[in-house]
Amino acid sequence: RGCLFYGPPGTGKTLLARALANECCQGHMRVNFFMRKGAECLSKWIGESERQLRLLFEQAYQMRPSIIFFDEIDALAPVRSDKQDQIHSSVVGTLLTLMDGLASRGEVVVIGATNRLDSIDPALRRPGRFEREFRFSLPNKEARKEIFKIHTRDWNPKPSDTLLEELAEECVGYCGADIKALCAETGLCALRHRYPQLYESRERLQINMDSIKIKANDFSMAMQKTVPASRRVVPSSGRPLSAISKPLLENTLDRILQTLQRVFPHAELALKKNQQQGITYTSSC
Repeated sequence: RGCLFYGPPGTGKTLLARALANECCQGHMRVNFFMRKGAECLSKWIGESERQLRLLFEQAYQMRPSIIFFDEIDALAPVRSDKQDQIHSSVVGTLLTLMDGLASRGEVVVIGATNRLDSIDPALRRPGRFEREFRFSLPNKEARKEIFKIHTRDWNPKPSDTLLEELAEECVGYCGADIKALCAETGLCALRHRYPQLYESRERLQINMDSIKIKANDFSMAMQKTVPASRRVVPSSGRPLSAISKPLLENTLDRILQTLQRVFPHAELALKKNQQQGITYTSSC
């Protein structure tokens, strides 16, 4: 019926929706994919936003089976309140009406993506609308290493497995988009090392791409220039304890965990249940 992707920016919500549409078209049945940004459905004319939504759902119904993907849906359907103008409330109400019931929509699946789950109107999250929610967390060490492999697979020579292991260890709090930007910046650093006159000369230079060799030092310089999205806000991702400090705090931490388990006996079961739901990555390393 409908599902909601939520999580920090750059964790692959939009990418997964596009990959899902591509996979659905691999077999004999073709699935039509309609993608809309939340702000694209809004208009300055009264009633135009509601009309665009109705036309979108009608077109998706006529071309069924189909998928409607709303990116940044919090801009389209924010929480309704007394301070909100009537126009936004009407848009939210129209979207709720269009999503009500599977029979009225036929073979149409609606997917929404947001990084501000608390900003979406609660009525959208009830069964029959966005009844399934999938959390996209920041990748852990193993996932970061695989992302590095994807973005460096066309490099010649490719980074060694040891270097990728060190990069995955260092890039705590990096999302997939951050790692992609880091690899691009690393290539620019290697280009500046090989051709330092590139930004000084006005003449057209002939560059031999085979002569550009990316080293570990280029990654270090790129990390100094790249600020991950998770560190541009107040919360920050935790790093693992060093081998020296871990034994000093291990006994105290065990006592705290035992006390918490006695006070909240069902907390561990609830945590395991939440980790099994949706698409999740462990943020620890």
